Amino acid sequence: MSEVSLGIDIGGTKIAAGLVTRDGKLLEHQTFPTPSESSESILLVLKQIVSQFTDVEHTVVGIGIGSAGQVLHEKGQILSATDNLKDWNNIHIVDELKKVTDLPIWLDNDANAFAVAEYIFGEARGTKDLIGLTLGTGVGGGVVSGGKLLHGQWGAAGELGHITVNMHGPTCNCGSKGCLEVYASGTGIANRMKDRSNKEMSSKEVFALYEAGNGLAMEVIDEAIEALTYGMISLIHTFNPTVIVLGGGLLQRQKWLAEKVRKSVPQKGMDSLVKPVKIMVSNLGEHAGVIGAASLAWYTN
Repeated sequence: MSEVSLGIDIGGTKIAAGLVTRDGKLLEHQTFPTPSESSESILLVLKQIVSQFTDVEHTVVGIGIGSAGQVLHEKGQILSATDNLKDWNNIHIVDELKKVTDLPIWLDNDANAFAVAEYIFGEARGTKDLIGLTLGTGVGGGVVSGGKLLHGQWGAAGELGHITVNMHGPTCNCGSKGCLEVYASGTGIANRMKDRSNKEMSSKEVFALYEAGNGLAMEVIDEAIEALTYGMISLIHTFNPTVIVLGGGLLQRQKWLAEKVRKSVPQKGMDSLVKPVKIMVSNLGEHAGVIGAASLAWYTN
């Protein structure tokens, strides 16, 4: 029987789970609606997933969990999360799952898990210094430096979406101003378009208008590209990576964004730092969250 790890990716609308081999191959996988009633209902689904996926014809060596929010990874605890996850605060998730399994369990922020997956299986394989940046509803990030995932004092290092790219910009939901997430996330793009047009629309609709040549949409998307460019330059100046891997739903739908920043970044910033950096798009696809979560077991081992 092959050795596998169980990856669980916890999102606001769905929980994805799957078995991943040591070389990154996704085997059995399934998605479940994320309960909206309470944290207890979410934990119940997680326990059912663990029971279902560990009763299989494979040797499950461990469980990796990626979740949005602030994670105390050493304690196996969700400190806080966005309103997309009902009452997902101060949750001792590892202790709860230990009630239904004896397997080792690793918990981390979902963007950190993405960075680990790219380090082990993806575009950054073979390098010890990389940044993973996910563009979706928000902007997430993770940093691997010298082969080690950076956690900071208690686990919150890598909140890359909340670096400021405009000190006079709009207030972010984190409490700061002009964060990268305010401009380059799906939510940020939709909000910036609403500011200019007074109309509610999705980021997908904004991109469609951009491609049709709409002036307001072009302003918003060009602003997002500029914010992403300068945000990445700041990250390069700070962490001196070999590779930046871009992922997330927004990038998967608009891969040309990566080409825009790939051309722009080397033209700005310190030549010795920005020019050698490879900017790549994740090849892990729609299952990146599950593979990322599962990779926590292989990375730790």
